[in-house]
Amino acid sequence: MQSIIFFEINEVPYRVIDHYCEQHPGSTLAQILPRSRQYETITEDSIALDPWVSWPTMHRGVPDSKHQILHLGQVLDDVDKEYPPIWRLLKQAGVSVGVFGSLHSSSIPEDASEYSFYVPDCFDNQVFAHPRSLVPFQEFNLRMTRESARNVSRKLPVGTAAKFAATAPALGLKADTGFGIASHLVKETLNKDLRIRRRNYQPLLAIDLFMKQIRKSRPQFATFYSNNVAAAMHRYWGAAFPEEFADGALDPAWVDKYRGELTAAMNAFDQMLGKVVSFVEANTDYTLVIAGSMGQAAIPAQHTYGFLTIVDLEKFMSAMGVPQDAWEFRPAMIPCQCAVVPESFRDTFLARLATLRVGEHSMIESLRPTAPMSYDERERGFFQLFIQFDHFEAGTKITLGGREVLGESIGLGMMAHEDGVNCTAQHVPEGALIVYSPKASGRDVQHRPQVSTLEFVPSVLEHFNLNLPQHVQRSAGFNFEVAVDLSVK
Repeated sequence: MQSIIFFEINEVPYRVIDHYCEQHPGSTLAQILPRSRQYETITEDSIALDPWVSWPTMHRGVPDSKHQILHLGQVLDDVDKEYPPIWRLLKQAGVSVGVFGSLHSSSIPEDASEYSFYVPDCFDNQVFAHPRSLVPFQEFNLRMTRESARNVSRKLPVGTAAKFAATAPALGLKADTGFGIASHLVKETLNKDLRIRRRNYQPLLAIDLFMKQIRKSRPQFATFYSNNVAAAMHRYWGAAFPEEFADGALDPAWVDKYRGELTAAMNAFDQMLGKVVSFVEANTDYTLVIAGSMGQAAIPAQHTYGFLTIVDLEKFMSAMGVPQDAWEFRPAMIPCQCAVVPESFRDTFLARLATLRVGEHSMIESLRPTAPMSYDERERGFFQLFIQFDHFEAGTKITLGGREVLGESIGLGMMAHEDGVNCTAQHVPEGALIVYSPKASGRDVQHRPQVSTLEFVPSVLEHFNLNLPQHVQRSAGFNFEVAVDLSVK
């Protein structure tokens, strides 16, 4: 029976994959693609198209209308019991499992120490890793993520970086990765614009550590998550594919400046991919599954250089009537902010929130972030807050409780769009799924049938000869398990 490495390449569609392979025929991706089974995934989510929603759909085998996981940092205790993710289902059935960064893995199971390895996603609100030797990496990973939430910081958390550096070689950091990082740091001192490529180096660090754990513990199923290409697509799709935008929508100078950023992100992915493919080709009891839970495509775009948002959550919560030590921060993706509010302050918080006005706009309740300002409550007391005013005009009146206030006094302020855009591409239901095994070379892979992401969980469970939970339904119209179980007949 084949073991599975599930490489979660967030939001990357075939539009980007095919373009990269055409431009880089010698890349690992271009070499394995013709020898892989290829599918176009479709997410069946109906509430929101966001990765923190669509990955739970793929991981749990039920759509967002059932699992109701709509926000990062959401309290998932009840959801994990009713619709557990694939790694919990497999682990409970006796399959050896490793998890490295999959979204919502920060909802850590009680038996995490019994996994082959377990490194939560970079939105975890605590520092945890199994084995404990990986804690210095995770601490560094979380710090870097926090400091570059929207715009890439040139700062290095010296203490955590030094602690990780001291342990990195033993954890599996390869010389080529270390040299690449050092070379980049030198280049960005000469050209500060290159700091935006730091997003590519965190997953390059992570893949070395992931592969060390794979070789050490050889789990039957393992996940690895990377977001660097998704981040580049959101910002720089317009520079990579300017022909998809109306004439004059994007400044030609901006296009010239950023046209190489998506390729740089894909180069980093291809470097990661090469390390996994080398392992799979040397260990043919493993199959590599590369997938996204959805994709991206171009959207109408215009240049913008800053937006009003929550820049000081502590001040904002205090202004809403919740004292500093009475609420719990939950990491999320800017401009979203998440907090857990105790029952004793919930009514006060909601009442104050209802009085907030920015110009003509007030807070609305919405399941998904709705511009320019909205909130949602999940698992009573867990709140997601969303405020984003692009092209905010100085002098716009802000009131709270009927009184005019300065935005700064309640934690609101301007945040830069360092790239000169908000987004040039956004989420679409269609993603990519690629299954590679050296055993499968020579098969006809020209057709890319569509497959629901709901098929992933039942396919993997059937592959390991496990019964399906009652909530997981098998589609009668598609036999996806063939894509996972590549035993040569």
